[in-house]
Amino acid sequence: DVYKRQDFSDIVGLLCLRTAKSGGTSSIASSYAVYNELLKIDPNHIRLLSEPMYYDRKGEIPEGKGPYFKIAVFHLNEQGELFTHHSPDFIWSAQERFPEIPRLTEEQKNALNTLQKVPRENGIALDMELEPGDIQWLNNHTILHSRTAYEDHQDFDKRRHLLRLWLATLDGKELPKTFQEGYTTIELGKPRLGIYVPGA
Repeated sequence: DVYKRQDFSDIVGLLCLRTAKSGGTSSIASSYAVYNELLKIDPNHIRLLSEPMYYDRKGEIPEGKGPYFKIAVFHLNEQGELFTHHSPDFIWSAQERFPEIPRLTEEQKNALNTLQKVPRENGIALDMELEPGDIQWLNNHTILHSRTAYEDHQDFDKRRHLLRLWLATLDGKELPKTFQEGYTTIELGKPRLGIYVPGA
């Protein structure tokens, strides 16, 4: 599977227009269930994944910000509700591109790798075969999402085609303060529109 991941939006939508020749299965997992499984395996994983790690912005740099930022995988808001942001490819990219940031410890790497294995190995993952016309809506703060590798058609007009939509809600939950780096605002009642890039 491709890494379980989450983007900077409240809701993520996926519309299937055409499927691949084979593969490309969508897979989702409850971050609450993953959190609880990690707690059973080793509580130290939760401690490590609740500490900020460096993420590569990959060129999407808001005005006045640097090329990387820190955010943890697991967060609790003021009401004690769990929020998750997990984009391991951005973590590994920061490790490769920015020698000035601290190196991940072996414990941190192990915690990240264990998180990747838990949805599939512990029976949490739910696989979905999206067909043309199917729409998938996910709570981006509590659902991890992924897909399997796929083989596409040679004919360009038959190739896999999906449209992704990121939505901000006006009446969602209050976000943890640690989310400020990735959102224009974390206040209730205001659109949380992710990253603004000058000139975009």
